[in-house]
Amino acid sequence: MKKNLVLASVVGSFLLFNMAQAQAVDLATEKQLVKICKALQSNNKNKLHRVITKSPWTYKNISEGLVCNGMDPVTFALRNNAPKTAQMFAHKSNLDYQTLLAKL
Repeated sequence: MKKNLVLASVVGSFLLFNMAQAQAVDLATEKQLVKICKALQSNNKNKLHRVITKSPWTYKNISEGLVCNGMDPVTFALRNNAPKTAQMFAHKSNLDYQTLLAKL
């Protein structure tokens, strides 16, 4: 993997439970979100599952609010040549993988 693509920060905000406005993300939360983005990029389904189950969020919560380098999680994985993690993430968060793939 290209180490220069590793996220320096999570772009955007992580919205949970229908928050109306974006809140500042504390450092510990940001580190967890960066780990999720790195796991998506790794194309390793076990690593992704392990990171998400250790986090306080569900796949659905993550799919609704996480932004990795300006992209939603599935698009980010696909753009980083990680189709295994993209497909798994889409399945676990009840997203239509084929529709997301067609948008690229």
